[in-house]
Amino acid sequence: MNKLLIILPILFLFFSCDSWIDVKPENQVTYTNYFETEKDVEGAALQMLAAECAYIGCEGDYLKWLGILADEWSDTYNGPRLGRVSDLASGWGDESWKNSYDIVFLANTILENAPRADMPKDRLNFWIGQASFAKGLAYFEIARLFGDAVITRNSTSLEKYGRKPMLEVIDTAIVNAVRAFNLLPVFEELKDLSGAAITSKQYACKGAAAALLAHLYAWRGSVTELYGLEGVAPADYRKSIDYCTLILDKKAGFYEMQPDPETLCLAMSKMGGYNKESIFELELNPSETYAQTVRVLGAFLTGYPVDVNATLTSQRTKSFRLRWSTVQQMYETKDKRVDAYFYTDDEILNNLQTYPYIYLRKWREGIYFMSSSGSMATRMTGLRANQVQWRVADIYLLRAECRVKLEITGAEDDLNEVRRRANATLYPAAGENDLKLAIFKEREKELLYENHRFKDVIRNGKAYIREYFGYSLATDAGLEENPIKYATDQDLKDGILFQPIPESAFLMNGLMRQTAYWLKYVKY
Repeated sequence: MNKLLIILPILFLFFSCDSWIDVKPENQVTYTNYFETEKDVEGAALQMLAAECAYIGCEGDYLKWLGILADEWSDTYNGPRLGRVSDLASGWGDESWKNSYDIVFLANTILENAPRADMPKDRLNFWIGQASFAKGLAYFEIARLFGDAVITRNSTSLEKYGRKPMLEVIDTAIVNAVRAFNLLPVFEELKDLSGAAITSKQYACKGAAAALLAHLYAWRGSVTELYGLEGVAPADYRKSIDYCTLILDKKAGFYEMQPDPETLCLAMSKMGGYNKESIFELELNPSETYAQTVRVLGAFLTGYPVDVNATLTSQRTKSFRLRWSTVQQMYETKDKRVDAYFYTDDEILNNLQTYPYIYLRKWREGIYFMSSSGSMATRMTGLRANQVQWRVADIYLLRAECRVKLEITGAEDDLNEVRRRANATLYPAAGENDLKLAIFKEREKELLYENHRFKDVIRNGKAYIREYFGYSLATDAGLEENPIKYATDQDLKDGILFQPIPESAFLMNGLMRQTAYWLKYVKY
């Protein structure tokens, strides 16, 4: 184990610096030598899981922040620049491409080498399932962030690759996710190398694979319609519904909603695998400084009073600011999520005229660091919580979304399952006559700042994209128009919703081509 963990980081770094495609034939002999036992496979898998944790949902995935709910934002921090073409064109967020392929590379390494290791068939299936899930998740991220992308064959080929159509990338993700679903047990039956129960929900299981497939099919159906691609969107929506139902009927493991929003927030504010509503999480490493979503939320959104060093005044310097008036418009007064998700004490309410912003309470504890030189005071850099990728409420609302698109029954029931927990008025409330919009707004309210809104907007089509991405951003320098507000149908087809392929991806690959929309802004 120790020997493997010494060698694999070296390979990982070598790959990261020199290639954007998962190839490292120079080290094939090393891999052959060290994939002899299950412990060796576990060592490689731990690196893969660490890469997942560091890269999936990190700050560098620029477009995820395009849809973040905010009334205004500031340049005070070096944070995401929403809607700024110039920032994307200059390479902000370039790491997203490389990081995702790092995960693919590590997954391929396990898939190719694990069968040689000495271990029982069920244990081999476990590790093949873990690698397949990670590979499927990585390709899903690549497809959503970049559209057309490279599909690599293995970890050792020297072949150069051109970009494949987005649907092929999604199909590759589906193939791997299906393999993971078929091979992996439910979460309650996961065992580690010693036979002890696995409690971390970052390990893939049948439920996590089902959630990934539910989102993959919902996404494929949605982009097929959005871009007018060849495909059968209704069939994809039915597949998504099927996988959602497996989870909700407890046929892919035991998952159920927490009894109330406060209990949910307490569960999400603690690290561990005991949150019964959580299906898949990215494990927080409190000592790691890489920008995971929970860190970004802490650094750029969450301040007073979670941050023990913050004040009402300092909240105005946060990069993302949501006004209390917006919260009041979003939620009914009786909605239990208001008190669970936000601080509403007298000091805050009595100072709204001067400090009209929200104070996020959804996650309750910060992480603090001091500079190595000691020149910087201890400061909060993130939130002490795992990043929950998918939970039961998300699955109810995803199924509702697919059902309403198919115009079949059950969407109202799914929507009301979430509303009932929140003590919100069941659908249809007064003035509600658009079930699709109601489901979208419920996801906005229920999954606030859980890294879903960007994808939710896109899945609902052109009207939602222009309405919910098309706003003027209030900055410290004044108003700045989001270019998507004026995006034409051709702009959408050309890739305005995707990140540009980074310059580094072209250095070793003459077959690489830039996304059409970005050709007018970049030279590569």
